[in-house]
Amino acid sequence: MQRYVCGVCLMLVFWASAALADQQVALRPAEGETRAAAIERSFDEALALEVQAVAGVPVPPSRLEKIMKVLGRERDSLILGYNEVASGVAAPEGGNATADAATLNVRIHGAGLKKRLRELGVLSTLSGPMPYVLHLSGVEPSRTKGLASLQELSGLQPMAAAGGDVPVLTLSQAGIWSGVLSLGEWSTARSAKTLEEVWLAVWKDYFSRAGLVAGGGGELSVRVSGWLSSMGPMEFDRLMDSWGAEVDQKTLVGVEMDGPGMAGVWRIQTRSRDALVRRLGDAAKAQGLSVEIR
Repeated sequence: MQRYVCGVCLMLVFWASAALADQQVALRPAEGETRAAAIERSFDEALALEVQAVAGVPVPPSRLEKIMKVLGRERDSLILGYNEVASGVAAPEGGNATADAATLNVRIHGAGLKKRLRELGVLSTLSGPMPYVLHLSGVEPSRTKGLASLQELSGLQPMAAAGGDVPVLTLSQAGIWSGVLSLGEWSTARSAKTLEEVWLAVWKDYFSRAGLVAGGGGELSVRVSGWLSSMGPMEFDRLMDSWGAEVDQKTLVGVEMDGPGMAGVWRIQTRSRDALVRRLGDAAKAQGLSVEIR
């Protein structure tokens, strides 16, 4: 019983740490900039680096700027802390070290960031824009100036008409903005003071739908075996945290005995089954493990 409790405690500690991600960024206050403002700017830089890491493919600078405009407002929920890992620079002979240069190790809520990118549509549209149909009801075109920016943010491209497998968004304004987004029998409606608020709300509902499969992926059941201790599956789970391009969501369902060794079982949501299978195969081969995928 004591061994079981200790094992559970270790797994809880691991899972807590696995939800975090680290990015190192330089802290260099600009002329006239306060240290607090420079730190916040460094937080945004760390978030941008983590966005690129989660995406697994280059995010165009223009789109990344728009993503960061949203994430910057949500910084407090995504940045879990930081510590200064280096300060100053080597002093020249006979001189003094510079005190205003530092390196920050920024702790990011990795799972929270990935969830937010999924809600924004970023993770579903990395390979290219997704088509949708836009209808404007009683809205003057001059009031939709921010629409192009929002479309680039979410990776969406308007079409004049399309089949039943393409979502349809109807926007209207009568004092406040309203939006109705539908796909087949599914629909959601939102109202808010601004176009951006309505846009983010309806597409969050869309990209958070239960059973949504993006990019030909889906949910897989994965069993990896061959470890000599229960720490092996937990370390492998940590390794998969870095597979942002292949793993959308994952759950370590359990660790079980496998003959003289141990095995781990996961449920994994992926945007690309083929890419995930290749990544699992390479990692298993490098560690002398066996993989079963269902």
